[in-house]
Parts: sequence; structure tokens; C-alpha cells
Amino acid sequence: MKQTEDPVQPVGSSSNELEEQRDEQLIDDISHELEVLDNIPKITDNPDWDGSESELVSDDDAEEYEIPETGIKISYSLTPDEMYKCLYHSKLYKTKGTRAIIQSIIFAFAGIVFLLSYFLTDSQYNSYNIFFGILCFLMIAVIWTVPYFHMKSLAKLMADGKTVDAEIYPTHIDIGKDEGAWTIELDGKAEIAEFDGIIMIYTENDQSFAIPERVIEPEVYNEIKAILFSGTMPEIL
Repeated sequence: MKQTEDPVQPVGSSSNELEEQRDEQLIDDISHELEVLDNIPKITDNPDWDGSESELVSDDDAEEYEIPETGIKISYSLTPDEMYKCLYHSKLYKTKGTRAIIQSIIFAFAGIVFLLSYFLTDSQYNSYNIFFGILCFLMIAVIWTVPYFHMKSLAKLMADGKTVDAEIYPTHIDIGKDEGAWTIELDGKAEIAEFDGIIMIYTENDQSFAIPERVIEPEVYNEIKAILFSGTMPEIL
């Protein structure tokens, strides 16, 4: 008997089918990888901060090949009242607070003694007693009024509406621009104080930097405070 030969498939047709199968497999693999990537949760440094109003900036001074630090930029102007609070809290006048009270008590006691001596004794020094008695009470007025009016005047002069630009990084704070720019290193050497809605930092070089809490957005409030307080030490009074 004559054997029947199987039909031979065209070479070109078999090759096309193999290529189509490989293309379909490649498309399936790419689709699978994209699906896996879409399902990976995104990680952020601060999930509570959406960055809608704050501005993130990178450290231009970071060394080459080093991962740049991300900072938070803030801009504000101090009001005369805020400047007065800063001056009052500073060491501009040492005669204030408890010390002012103690000195006032001492002068008041001395003034009363001089006045009693003037009214209760008939001495040739009575004119001196009345003079020193009045002088003691004038000193009390000086203790409380001179620092107040002087600091009020300075605060009005210093709070001239000038905008303060600062960039807060985990390791330092860049303040100002161009020639007037300066930096506070957050290496634990600077002192920090918080009072009357103001955060104040004092450097070793007797420089100070104030941030009103009103200018810190709620989304980054805790983050900024954590950076500042972890890189400084409490103020030594």
C-alpha cells in the first residue's frame, strides 16, 4: 500500500505563530509587572503632611553624591508685640521679673524708713530723709518703666515689616539670603526657649532667632518642633 504523507505546514506560517505567541506572552508579563507596582503602598516621611501649602526645598550645599536633605521653608514678619516679647525674654535687661520685684521691695522698705524718720523725728537731717525717701520711690518707678518703654521703642524700630526667610533642615537652619545669610547648626550646642507663642533659639555667638508659632502650618507643626528641640538644648536661665 502507498503511505499517505502528512501535509507539510508552510515554514512562514509556523514562524509567524511563534512570534505572535511570544508577543502575547511579553504583553502579559508587562501587564503583570505594572499591576504589581501599582499595588505597592507609597511611603512618605510624614503621612499627615500633604504638602499642599508648605514648600519643600533641598539643601544646595549638600556634597556631591550625598543624598540631599529636604527642608521646610517658612517666611514671616515679626510684629512689634512679638518683638517686644523677644526683647523682654532676652538678657537685654537683667532687672526684670523676680529681680525687679525684689529690688522694688528693698527700695520701698528703705523709702518708708526715710519717710518715717522725716515725720516722726525732729532731726537736722530731716531734709535728707525726705529726699532719700522720695528718691527710693522714684527708683521703683525707674525699675519698671524705663525697661518697658525702652524695649517698646526698640521693638517698634526692629519690627519694620521686613520678611524673614528661613529653611529648616534636620541638621541646620539657613536664615536670610545673599550677603545677610547665616546658619544655625542643630548640633545640640544652641539653646532653645518657648514662650508666649514664640520659639526662640540662642547660639553660642550671642545670636538669636525667633519663630512665631502662628506662622507654622498645622501639617508641619510637630515635625518642625521635633527638629528644633532635638537639635538644641533647653535655655539656661
